[in-house]
Amino acid sequence: MSVPEILMSTQPVMYETGYEDWPYAYAGSCFPVKWRDKLYIVSAFHCFENFDVKPESTLYPIPGSNTEFFGFCRTLRAKNNKSDDLKHFDHVALEVCSKTHSIEQISAVNAVDLSNESSVLSLGSNKIREVWLRGYLRDCPDHQIDYEKAKITQQAYVTNGLVSTRESLSGNCSILKVKIPTPEKYSPDGMSGSAVYSEDIFGNILLSGMVIEFNIYTEEYIVIDSTLIRELLCQENT
Repeated sequence: MSVPEILMSTQPVMYETGYEDWPYAYAGSCFPVKWRDKLYIVSAFHCFENFDVKPESTLYPIPGSNTEFFGFCRTLRAKNNKSDDLKHFDHVALEVCSKTHSIEQISAVNAVDLSNESSVLSLGSNKIREVWLRGYLRDCPDHQIDYEKAKITQQAYVTNGLVSTRESLSGNCSILKVKIPTPEKYSPDGMSGSAVYSEDIFGNILLSGMVIEFNIYTEEYIVIDSTLIRELLCQENT
Protein backbone atom coordinates (compact mmCIF):
# COMPACT_ATOMS: atom_id res chain seq x y z
CA MET A 1 0.00 0.00 0.00
CA SER A 2 1.47 3.35 -1.08
CA VAL A 3 1.50 6.61 0.90
CA PRO A 4 -1.07 8.31 -1.41
CA GLU A 5 -3.41 5.31 -1.15
CA ILE A 6 -3.38 5.16 2.64
CA LEU A 7 -3.65 8.95 2.99
CA MET A 8 -6.75 9.04 0.81
CA SER A 9 -8.55 6.93 3.41
CA THR A 10 -8.43 9.80 5.92
CA GLN A 11 -11.82 11.51 5.58
CA PRO A 12 -13.55 14.46 7.23
CA VAL A 13 -15.86 13.74 10.14
CA MET A 14 -19.18 14.61 8.51
CA TYR A 15 -22.31 13.92 10.49
CA GLU A 16 -26.06 14.37 10.43
CA THR A 17 -27.14 17.22 12.69
CA GLY A 18 -30.82 16.31 12.98
CA TYR A 19 -31.84 19.82 11.87
CA GLU A 20 -33.84 20.27 8.69
CA ASP A 21 -32.29 23.63 7.79
CA TRP A 22 -28.68 22.40 8.08
CA PRO A 23 -28.72 18.57 8.07
CA TYR A 24 -24.94 18.06 7.77
CA ALA A 25 -21.82 19.49 9.39
CA TYR A 26 -18.07 18.91 9.64
CA ALA A 27 -16.10 18.22 12.83
CA GLY A 28 -12.47 17.23 12.35
CA SER A 29 -10.98 14.20 10.60
CA CYS A 30 -11.12 10.40 10.86
CA PHE A 31 -9.37 7.38 9.41
CA PRO A 32 -9.89 3.62 9.07
CA VAL A 33 -8.01 0.71 10.58
CA LYS A 34 -8.66 -3.01 10.32
CA TRP A 35 -8.38 -6.00 12.56
CA ARG A 36 -8.30 -8.92 10.15
CA ASP A 37 -11.70 -8.81 8.42
CA LYS A 38 -13.17 -6.13 10.71
CA LEU A 39 -13.16 -2.43 9.86
CA TYR A 40 -13.03 0.46 12.35
CA ILE A 41 -13.24 4.22 11.87
CA VAL A 42 -11.09 6.13 14.36
CA SER A 43 -11.18 9.78 15.41
CA ALA A 44 -10.59 12.12 18.33
CA PHE A 45 -13.47 11.94 20.80
CA HIS A 46 -13.57 15.72 21.31
CA CYS A 47 -14.54 16.16 17.65
CA PHE A 48 -17.93 14.79 18.70
CA GLU A 49 -18.06 15.94 22.30
CA ASN A 50 -17.50 19.59 21.36
CA PHE A 51 -20.61 19.55 19.19
CA ASP A 52 -22.71 17.23 21.37
CA VAL A 53 -22.73 14.63 18.58
CA LYS A 54 -22.79 10.86 18.94
CA PRO A 55 -19.71 9.32 17.25
CA GLU A 56 -21.89 6.75 15.47
CA SER A 57 -23.45 9.66 13.53
CA THR A 58 -20.25 9.77 11.45
CA LEU A 59 -20.83 9.50 7.70
CA TYR A 60 -17.81 7.61 6.39
CA PRO A 61 -18.38 6.86 2.68
CA ILE A 62 -18.37 3.38 1.25
CA PRO A 63 -15.68 3.32 -1.51
CA GLY A 64 -17.14 4.01 -4.93
CA SER A 65 -20.21 5.84 -3.60
CA ASN A 66 -20.93 9.43 -2.63
CA THR A 67 -24.33 8.66 -1.15
CA GLU A 68 -23.79 5.43 0.83
CA PHE A 69 -22.08 5.31 4.20
CA PHE A 70 -20.94 2.66 6.65
CA GLY A 71 -23.11 1.81 9.64
CA PHE A 72 -21.64 1.02 13.04
CA CYS A 73 -22.45 -1.58 15.67
CA ARG A 74 -20.06 -0.68 18.51
CA THR A 75 -18.26 2.34 19.96
CA LEU A 76 -14.92 1.58 21.62
CA ARG A 77 -12.55 3.56 23.85
CA ALA A 78 -9.59 2.57 26.04
CA LYS A 79 -8.38 4.14 29.26
CA ASN A 80 -4.96 3.62 30.81
CA ASN A 81 -5.70 3.63 34.54
CA LYS A 82 -2.00 4.01 35.30
CA SER A 83 -1.80 7.34 33.47
CA ASP A 84 -1.76 10.59 35.44
CA ASP A 85 -4.10 12.36 33.01
CA LEU A 86 -6.79 11.52 30.48
CA LYS A 87 -5.39 13.14 27.34
CA HIS A 88 -4.87 9.67 25.85
CA PHE A 89 -8.59 8.98 26.37
CA ASP A 90 -9.43 11.48 23.60
CA HIS A 91 -10.12 8.80 21.02
CA VAL A 92 -12.95 6.65 19.75
CA ALA A 93 -13.10 3.64 17.43
CA LEU A 94 -16.33 2.80 15.60
CA GLU A 95 -16.76 -0.81 14.50
CA VAL A 96 -18.37 -1.13 11.08
CA CYS A 97 -21.28 -3.56 11.17
CA SER A 98 -20.16 -6.65 9.22
CA LYS A 99 -23.72 -7.99 9.15
CA THR A 100 -24.85 -4.95 7.18
CA HIS A 101 -21.89 -4.51 4.85
CA SER A 102 -20.34 -7.02 2.48
CA ILE A 103 -16.78 -8.31 2.58
CA GLU A 104 -16.20 -6.53 -0.72
CA GLN A 105 -17.24 -3.16 0.72
CA ILE A 106 -15.05 -3.56 3.78
CA SER A 107 -12.02 -4.88 1.88
CA ALA A 108 -12.25 -1.94 -0.57
CA VAL A 109 -11.12 0.43 2.21
CA ASN A 110 -7.35 1.00 2.32
CA ALA A 111 -6.37 0.67 5.97
CA VAL A 112 -3.55 -0.61 8.16
CA ASP A 113 -4.34 -4.04 9.64
CA LEU A 114 -3.56 -3.69 13.35
CA SER A 115 -3.81 -7.44 13.95
CA ASN A 116 -0.24 -7.42 12.62
CA GLU A 117 1.96 -6.27 15.51
CA SER A 118 4.50 -4.79 13.10
CA SER A 119 1.87 -2.48 11.55
CA VAL A 120 2.48 0.21 14.20
CA LEU A 121 5.56 2.26 15.00
CA SER A 122 5.72 4.73 17.88
CA LEU A 123 6.94 8.23 17.10
CA GLY A 124 9.78 7.75 19.57
CA SER A 125 11.35 5.07 17.38
CA ASN A 126 14.72 5.80 15.78
CA LYS A 127 13.61 3.78 12.74
CA ILE A 128 11.29 6.51 11.44
CA ARG A 129 12.48 8.17 8.25
CA GLU A 130 9.44 10.33 7.44
CA VAL A 131 5.87 11.07 8.56
CA TRP A 132 2.68 12.10 6.74
CA LEU A 133 -0.56 13.66 7.92
CA ARG A 134 -3.77 14.33 6.00
CA GLY A 135 -6.57 16.31 7.62
CA TYR A 136 -9.45 18.65 6.91
CA LEU A 137 -8.67 22.14 8.09
CA ARG A 138 -11.68 24.32 8.78
CA ASP A 139 -10.01 27.25 6.99
CA CYS A 140 -9.50 25.44 3.68
CA PRO A 141 -11.65 27.50 1.27
CA ASP A 142 -13.12 24.51 -0.56
CA HIS A 143 -13.94 22.54 2.56
CA GLN A 144 -17.49 23.61 3.27
CA ILE A 145 -21.16 22.78 3.22
CA ASP A 146 -23.02 25.44 1.25
CA TYR A 147 -26.74 25.19 2.01
CA GLU A 148 -27.71 28.02 -0.35
CA LYS A 149 -26.19 26.14 -3.29
CA ALA A 150 -27.04 22.72 -1.83
CA LYS A 151 -23.42 21.69 -2.34
CA ILE A 152 -20.95 19.77 -0.18
CA THR A 153 -17.25 20.11 -0.98
CA GLN A 154 -14.18 18.67 0.71
CA GLN A 155 -10.60 19.89 0.71
CA ALA A 156 -7.83 18.01 2.47
CA TYR A 157 -4.50 19.32 3.68
CA VAL A 158 -1.49 17.00 3.43
CA THR A 159 1.82 17.66 5.13
CA ASN A 160 5.06 15.83 5.87
CA GLY A 161 8.66 16.76 6.61
CA LEU A 162 9.66 15.31 9.97
CA VAL A 163 11.48 17.84 12.16
CA SER A 164 11.38 16.24 15.61
CA THR A 165 9.51 13.97 17.98
CA ARG A 166 9.62 13.75 21.74
CA GLU A 167 7.77 12.09 24.55
CA SER A 168 4.80 13.98 25.95
CA LEU A 169 4.27 14.52 29.66
CA SER A 170 0.86 12.93 29.03
CA GLY A 171 0.99 9.14 29.00
CA ASN A 172 0.55 7.27 25.70
CA CYS A 173 1.18 10.50 23.78
CA SER A 174 4.01 12.06 21.78
CA ILE A 175 4.89 15.52 20.51
CA LEU A 176 5.41 15.83 16.75
CA LYS A 177 6.86 18.72 14.78
CA VAL A 178 6.74 18.86 10.97
CA LYS A 179 8.09 21.53 8.62
CA ILE A 180 4.73 23.07 7.68
CA PRO A 181 2.09 21.95 10.21
CA THR A 182 -0.56 24.20 8.61
CA PRO A 183 -0.58 26.73 5.77
CA GLU A 184 0.37 30.24 6.91
CA LYS A 185 -2.38 31.97 8.91
CA TYR A 186 -4.58 28.85 8.86
CA SER A 187 -6.07 27.61 12.11
CA PRO A 188 -5.17 23.99 13.02
CA ASP A 189 -8.87 23.33 13.71
CA GLY A 190 -9.91 20.26 11.78
CA MET A 191 -6.68 18.27 12.02
CA SER A 192 -7.81 16.47 15.17
CA GLY A 193 -8.55 12.85 14.36
CA SER A 194 -5.98 12.74 11.55
CA ALA A 195 -3.82 9.64 11.31
CA VAL A 196 -0.04 10.01 11.53
CA TYR A 197 1.62 7.56 9.17
CA SER A 198 5.34 6.91 9.17
CA GLU A 199 7.81 5.40 6.76
CA ASP A 200 10.51 3.36 8.45
CA ILE A 201 14.09 2.90 7.28
CA PHE A 202 13.01 -0.18 5.32
CA GLY A 203 10.33 1.68 3.38
CA ASN A 204 7.33 0.23 5.26
CA ILE A 205 4.28 2.47 5.75
CA LEU A 206 3.05 2.15 9.35
CA LEU A 207 0.57 3.80 11.71
CA SER A 208 2.25 5.93 14.36
CA GLY A 209 -0.69 7.68 16.00
CA MET A 210 -3.56 10.14 15.79
CA VAL A 211 -3.61 13.93 16.20
CA ILE A 212 -5.60 15.23 19.17
CA GLU A 213 -4.22 18.71 19.74
CA PHE A 214 -1.96 21.46 18.39
CA ASN A 215 0.29 23.75 20.43
CA ILE A 216 0.10 27.15 18.73
CA TYR A 217 3.17 28.42 20.62
CA THR A 218 5.58 25.61 19.70
CA GLU A 219 3.70 24.65 16.49
CA GLU A 220 3.72 20.99 17.45
CA TYR A 221 1.06 18.32 17.25
CA ILE A 222 0.10 16.19 20.24
CA VAL A 223 -0.41 12.64 19.06
CA ILE A 224 -1.95 9.60 20.73
CA ASP A 225 0.34 6.62 20.23
CA SER A 226 -0.83 3.95 17.78
CA THR A 227 0.00 1.20 20.27
CA LEU A 228 -2.92 2.35 22.43
CA ILE A 229 -5.35 1.96 19.53
CA ARG A 230 -3.87 -1.43 18.66
CA GLU A 231 -4.15 -2.64 22.26
CA LEU A 232 -7.79 -1.55 22.35
CA LEU A 233 -8.66 -3.60 19.27
CA CYS A 234 -6.56 -6.51 20.47
CA GLN A 235 -8.55 -6.68 23.71
CA GLU A 236 -11.83 -6.49 21.80
CA ASN A 237 -10.87 -9.27 19.41
CA THR A 238 -9.43 -11.87 21.79
